[in-house]
Amino acid sequence: MSIVTIIGLVRFGNLEFSLSTLSKVKWNWFSLVFVSFYMSVIARGWRWRRILKTMGWTVNTVYAIALLTAGLFTSAILPARAGDVARVAMLKQDYKVPISQSIASIAAERALDVFAILSMAIIGAWWALPGQVPDYVVQLVVVVAGLLVFGILGLVVVPSIENFLRKGVFFRKIIPSKIWSLYQKLLDFGFSLIHSIRILGQNPGALLFIIGESFVIWFYDALMVYFALLSIGVFIPPSATLFTAMISDLATAVPVTPGALGQFDATMIALLSLFGVATADASLATLLVRIAQLWTFIPISGLITYIFGFSRVLSLNRNPLPPATTTPQTSSVAES
Repeated sequence: MSIVTIIGLVRFGNLEFSLSTLSKVKWNWFSLVFVSFYMSVIARGWRWRRILKTMGWTVNTVYAIALLTAGLFTSAILPARAGDVARVAMLKQDYKVPISQSIASIAAERALDVFAILSMAIIGAWWALPGQVPDYVVQLVVVVAGLLVFGILGLVVVPSIENFLRKGVFFRKIIPSKIWSLYQKLLDFGFSLIHSIRILGQNPGALLFIIGESFVIWFYDALMVYFALLSIGVFIPPSATLFTAMISDLATAVPVTPGALGQFDATMIALLSLFGVATADASLATLLVRIAQLWTFIPISGLITYIFGFSRVLSLNRNPLPPATTTPQTSSVAES
């Protein structure tokens, strides 16, 4: 799929792999693409550790960053965020973190990512394209914002419906007694997940810091696009770069292909063209970004996955690490 993507970028952008193309790249600026990307990876691992700590699970910082990197590696070679499943499995084995709470930490990551990306996309659109934002982009932003609001409202009303779902006469009548215990276990799992996320809201100081980290993470993504363009001598306003990077990231929120191949690339090229960047330059900039965030990242993250022993997720039979210490705030949360 990577080969197909590269061929597509080359042919669509009328690029040539030649010395003249390579000489066009200013390697000092291109090196900053790598710096920005790996700083974002470290920041994501740091934020995830802080989310877990706020939920009551203290995980080693290096471990959290390495495990997140292993998760990104898995997602880069398998579709549909398979790396998240690997992260949940490893936390369960190494730190005895309940599955529901591991999922809650990743769900919190996703919600914060969408909030940060959406906010920065709106800022970029208002700054770069006053009155000129394409309809399809507006629709995408509205849909994502609606889902985010729906999720927040759901968390607010959950406490009021928990008793109804657990003890309501209606559910007693329609659910056979043979599967009533299974139904209760599913509710335990679901509400454990939700309560874990709600813990973040009960720590406003930590939550604000985590939100700030989310903006920093995605700002690094905007810097990647900016430096990739500068490396080939193309300059567009920073606001346009911000908008392009955020909408490209938003389009890959649900990756259909491994590494969101095709989704990210097509969106980035289309948006750069909107800002007057030649198709050849847009394709080359996209190719440079992909070199940093995907094709060179795969062997590096794969090596980290191997060194830290995370490949054992395929056979969970090793001795786990000592359990993480928990704080009293999670004692009432149902474990699964």
